[in-house]
Amino acid sequence: MQLGTVPEPYSREEPSTILEATFRLLDSIARRIVDFMPLGRGIRGVVRSKPEGLIGWGHVREIALATLSLQRENPEAVSHYMTEQYQNMLQAAQVQVANYTGLRAEGLPPTVEVFGQAEWIDANIPSFQFLFEPISEKYVGALGGMSAEQAAGAQRFAHALLTIQVGIIMGYLSRNVLGQFDLSLPEPEKGGKLYVVEQNMDRVQRQMGLDPREFRQWITLHEVTHSFEFHCNTWLTEHLSSSMQEYLRSINLRGIPRPDILRNLRQGEIKREDAVRAGGLLSIISTPEQREILNRLQAIMCVLEGYSNHVMDHVGKELLRTYTTMKERFERRRETKSAAERLFQRLIGIELKLQQYRLGQAFAEAVVEQEGITFLNRVWQGPEGMPTMDEIMHPVDWIERMKQV
Repeated sequence: MQLGTVPEPYSREEPSTILEATFRLLDSIARRIVDFMPLGRGIRGVVRSKPEGLIGWGHVREIALATLSLQRENPEAVSHYMTEQYQNMLQAAQVQVANYTGLRAEGLPPTVEVFGQAEWIDANIPSFQFLFEPISEKYVGALGGMSAEQAAGAQRFAHALLTIQVGIIMGYLSRNVLGQFDLSLPEPEKGGKLYVVEQNMDRVQRQMGLDPREFRQWITLHEVTHSFEFHCNTWLTEHLSSSMQEYLRSINLRGIPRPDILRNLRQGEIKREDAVRAGGLLSIISTPEQREILNRLQAIMCVLEGYSNHVMDHVGKELLRTYTTMKERFERRRETKSAAERLFQRLIGIELKLQQYRLGQAFAEAVVEQEGITFLNRVWQGPEGMPTMDEIMHPVDWIERMKQV
């Protein structure tokens, strides 16, 4: 087939709708790259598939792996020796976190699961699927006012678009995640698991010229602190999960393409001091009710990340010889991302996560400096102990409120 010709199956008749024309164009492009780019095969598979649900999770996996293959890396297999070293780091970190914070927990992860990038994708698809279920339900409801033909076309278009997007996002994240405490949201009764993606650890450690063991111990400390946060506070997983589900169910899919979205963006109507603004597109399309839920979620995530970062840094300062070097190089790495990568990170929420680190850690350190770590632990008393976003911005207000409880 010559590159300048129309693919034979689609040259005999005119498409009947704009959506059909779009699908044929996507399929045509994918066919041209299918022989030498796995991502093309994955995209073509989605475009030609019959939608079963809003997102095709088998295709998500295929596209995520194809996105990962674009990096053209051949990472080494994880050695048995390195797996053993992580278990030693886990045990040491659990002792260090307990000694500093005073938190006591049962049922902590007994091992660190040392993953490759593809294993991380497989482990996280169930959680992504769980979080997207409310959107799927909402979308099916939104199709109710359409004719059968219109609904079928809209569902097919949304299925292709979201499946491709989620697959590319998962492929990108699989190459950038260092460690993760997995809440197992679809099955919380199984408890959380602690992962590290050794291929990413190794690449980042080499790129930044860091001490191999101290870098891994530092990251392990962060994830172990997350495991303490959730295992010490049985209410927290349900509170976070229900808040996320509430937000996703509140999304009005009919309202997303409103013309006032671009006008709001141009006029800058979102207040600068509002931390939700860091959420990019989410904060533009949110209704006031959604923004209230999103603020609550933001506050929870700020506390989780800020507390863990504070502990990681405090303990790391005492135990790790190269702590200062690691901290400086990590901050420099965040600041030297390309403009395209920063935009992509912002759109998928990583920029928001970095904002959570900064705001949450500033809150934690301000409280500890004024009242100590034991007082900061009052954030774990229950939902009523969680600060609001305003209190995270002004820690003294939270301190005063908690003193009156």
